[in-house]
Amino acid sequence: MDIEQAIYERRTIRRFKQMPIPIEILKKLIDLARVAPMAKNVQALEFVIVQNAEHVKKIFSFIRFAGSLPENERKPEPGREPTAYIIVMINTDIKQEYFDFDVGAAVENMLLGAVKYNIGCCWMGNIDKDKIQKYLKIPQKYVITHVISLGYPDEVSIMESFTNSFKYWKDENGMHIPKRKLEDIYWIV
Repeated sequence: MDIEQAIYERRTIRRFKQMPIPIEILKKLIDLARVAPMAKNVQALEFVIVQNAEHVKKIFSFIRFAGSLPENERKPEPGREPTAYIIVMINTDIKQEYFDFDVGAAVENMLLGAVKYNIGCCWMGNIDKDKIQKYLKIPQKYVITHVISLGYPDEVSIMESFTNSFKYWKDENGMHIPKRKLEDIYWIV
């Protein structure tokens, strides 16, 4: 698969088949994040892989899905929850500021890498960081920035043409994600 194909195929997935992801694939996704560009090459990102069923279930209670959807359509139904998570953290002993771009580059590398392995992902920022940190006993020197929900997809996410709203929606065919047209987002000078 070439990079352009991976970029166009990468869509957010929020419903998953209940099949475990091999640990080697989860480690590979972190390895892809590791080689992303970092400001001043200061590499403060660290990660927690959550794949133990008990921990996966508990982390599920600390995250919130799909804010644009009606409340009853947001969370995956029982039996369609994520099967693993990667928690993205900053080690503040290494870097205390200017890490937002580092996180973005690293997470995008993971999301694109997941496409290669047919893994669905949801990059999540609406999370209860304090509860996650306490539950997993993560030392205070770490700042949790995001959680990546992972699993083998059990839904389809469809890119749609933008028409007056960025709000995504769901129907019997899957999730519909509006994107602006190329000719509407650039200027030539």
